[in-house]
Amino acid sequence: CSGGPSEGSEAKAKKSRSSRSSRAGLLFPVSRIDRQLRRGLFAERFGARAPVYLAAVLQWVTHKTMDVAGTICKNSKQKCISPSHLHAALQKCSVLKQPLRGAAVPRRHRRAGPQSQRVASPSKKKATKSKKR
Repeated sequence: CSGGPSEGSEAKAKKSRSSRSSRAGLLFPVSRIDRQLRRGLFAERFGARAPVYLAAVLQWVTHKTMDVAGTICKNSKQKCISPSHLHAALQKCSVLKQPLRGAAVPRRHRRAGPQSQRVASPSKKKATKSKKR
């Protein structure tokens, strides 16, 4: 008499758990996106594959953005990606620019930094020097 109840429970115990992200081959957290979709009340119901697909899309957009921003950073001979590199990546890449066309990308005011060189037009009068405080 083989196949008793003890053998079936051992088979279940040996089966290791794996996350939905690892089963889908993604780095982005499928379970967290699923939870946020449910809490956000975007729809009454959605399929089990919806958070997997959304995680895959978010991962692709992030990868593409960081790849283009890294190329821009490398071309400008810098080692760290700055917010200006990310903004330039979104403006430069047509694949990323199209979905974000209607969305307003927030932009902070810059502090005093390098400005683009302007072509000086010849002025008629020279400005007087301002007094130092």
